[in-house]
Amino acid sequence: MGIDTRVCPYCGEPPGPGVFCAACGRNLSAVERLPRRADWEARREKDEPAPLAERWAAAVARFLASMHAAGDPGRTAVPTSQRRAFGRQPTIDGWIVRPVARDEDSHSRYEPGLFLSVGGAFHRIESEVRGWGQRDFPQYYESVRAEPIQPPVDEQLLDELAALLHAHQVPSGDATPGRDA
Repeated sequence: MGIDTRVCPYCGEPPGPGVFCAACGRNLSAVERLPRRADWEARREKDEPAPLAERWAAAVARFLASMHAAGDPGRTAVPTSQRRAFGRQPTIDGWIVRPVARDEDSHSRYEPGLFLSVGGAFHRIESEVRGWGQRDFPQYYESVRAEPIQPPVDEQLLDELAALLHAHQVPSGDATPGRDA
């Protein structure tokens, strides 16, 4: 099918000889003029936003580029959960995207956080309760797992990345990272 072929405005296929589209069955009697295939494709791409996975990957790339260009404001070094007998505990540099969410009623229940390293890998933030039997109990010790994880691809993560950029007053190049304008 050529780009100059007239197509159904609903499905993008040649409509056939009748009033109803042969491909989708919609009534075309109210349509004044059928669009060309090239026009239909251009309108469809404009109307439909990119899939969430593509927007998510683009948002992470824009976030990292914006933060690096601004000098990595808000970057923090969080210790890894690997224990060492001697020497310093290794750390990973990056940003806390989603902090650990604690249950108010229990010291042991929590929702793990999400950490984005400077290199672009996501890590799980874990929390440990310390200070049992002490006057200043509870103390929460947070660390990140050394091995990267596959984070959830959702709108919440896009919003959290945008909030981090806004909190550190870093321009992202567009109104909200990860969102198609």
